[in-house]
Amino acid sequence: MAKMTSSEDAAPQRSWWMARVFALIIVPLIGAYSLLEPFGRDQGIHATIAYALDNGLVTYRDVFNIKPPLTTAVHWLSQVLFGHSMMAIRELDLIFATLTALGLVEIGRLLRRGLAFGFAAPVGFALIYYSYGFWAHAQTDGWAAFLVVAALWMMLLGWRRSKGRVRLWLMIGSGVALGLAFGLKYTIGGAGVLIFAPLIAGLIGQTHTRFLLRDLLACVLGGLAVLALIIAVMVAFGALDPFLEIQSFIVGYVGYVPKNKPGLLYEFLLIGMSSPYLIATVAVGLIAAALEWAATRRSLSLVVALLWVLAGWVSGHVQGKGASYHFLPMLPVYALLFGIAIEAIAGLLRKPAHSRAFVMLALIALYLPSHAAKLDKYGLIAFGQPDPAKVFIAATPSSSDFDLAAIVAFADVVKAHRKPGDTLFLWGYSTMLYFLADEPPRYRYPYSWPFMVNYYDGRYTQDLLNRLRANPPTQFVLQSRDATPWVTQNPKSSDEMLAEYPALTEFLAQNYHLVAKQARFALYERND
Repeated sequence: MAKMTSSEDAAPQRSWWMARVFALIIVPLIGAYSLLEPFGRDQGIHATIAYALDNGLVTYRDVFNIKPPLTTAVHWLSQVLFGHSMMAIRELDLIFATLTALGLVEIGRLLRRGLAFGFAAPVGFALIYYSYGFWAHAQTDGWAAFLVVAALWMMLLGWRRSKGRVRLWLMIGSGVALGLAFGLKYTIGGAGVLIFAPLIAGLIGQTHTRFLLRDLLACVLGGLAVLALIIAVMVAFGALDPFLEIQSFIVGYVGYVPKNKPGLLYEFLLIGMSSPYLIATVAVGLIAAALEWAATRRSLSLVVALLWVLAGWVSGHVQGKGASYHFLPMLPVYALLFGIAIEAIAGLLRKPAHSRAFVMLALIALYLPSHAAKLDKYGLIAFGQPDPAKVFIAATPSSSDFDLAAIVAFADVVKAHRKPGDTLFLWGYSTMLYFLADEPPRYRYPYSWPFMVNYYDGRYTQDLLNRLRANPPTQFVLQSRDATPWVTQNPKSSDEMLAEYPALTEFLAQNYHLVAKQARFALYERND
């Protein structure tokens, strides 16, 4: 086998440092354009809730939120680090992605992969991730997937030690990473099955690792410690009871199956549908791992890959909507298989120089036609403009339920009518209006979602009316053309649903007058 693809024992540490540095450079290069990506609806919702938290409004207690608590925490951290802008969460997401690629290099080294893997896996990761659209970046599914990389890295470090405190703490650390991932996305919990990889690997082949029951217990302990800390923080801020009540409400959403739910095979391919040749490379990697096991009985790489693919697929499948970003937990393991594929093909070449040349040419050949390369080029053009973010906003296509350009334009209208001390209420789904207008959602319900779902039982209506009547907002925004039946199971938009709430309709009619109207929004001001 070529020198570049030899085992870790034969590979100089300096070369692995080169792979690490390469990962830290290549991901920001490929993903730099994503810094200009605007909010999708999801990013706008969570950025607004985090903005409210920064203004003293406690999530769940003061601001309705259906997502796990760490989603808000990550957006809050991005705003603390990078300011109040759409770019803030993109900057933090790019950092997370870069560290994840570095983690994949370390996982490859610990799995005794060759150096070809060390250079290929970060590229595969970046090409698949940045072939996604703007809606799929900076998503909780992705961050949860990135934390699984950290968890597996610590597991592998621990497995290299026969016993002792270091192994114990590494397993606790892996549980902490999985607990944090669970705090971002409940469905990622299945990734805990990776702790059993040595056990299965030992049953089907040769492995340098041993499964110990104490590893499982330590991992569980680490995860429970994180969950206990999250619960303690929510109790301290009076958010636990509202959180549990909201979770009981969204149980009505469980089991919903959309009419266009994709088939099982499609779900495995969905993550790379924009770049089918990348998925083909991933498939080659899986075959290569299986052939390696058949020839050498080295089984850990294959077992880790299979368990990880299964856990990632389950995370996306149980969500039931078939959105591509729901399958982001499969991204790191697909990058792992991508690296194994390049390593295996390079290993067929006799001369090390030919092997290195192949790796370089293969990665360039896979990058150039990728969707990520197209967006990199577009990003270079945008960065050359006076206001590069506007280039991306203008190019974001509208849909039946979402029009980013219209939201941004109407935010300017709202800001033009605002005076110091004015308050704002939105009856609609474009929660980012609060963020763009620099006004946190003070009436607990930042979007109309809970009032729109077809299983709504009326539990929040009086609470909303009491809040509005106690301190009537200065501006009242009514949104139209925002129906999302694949989310709410309801074909009506927010303005159409207003008629379903006579008291709210009366409140608007008696206390407000229309001051501005655009295609998807109407702005009302209070009668003073």
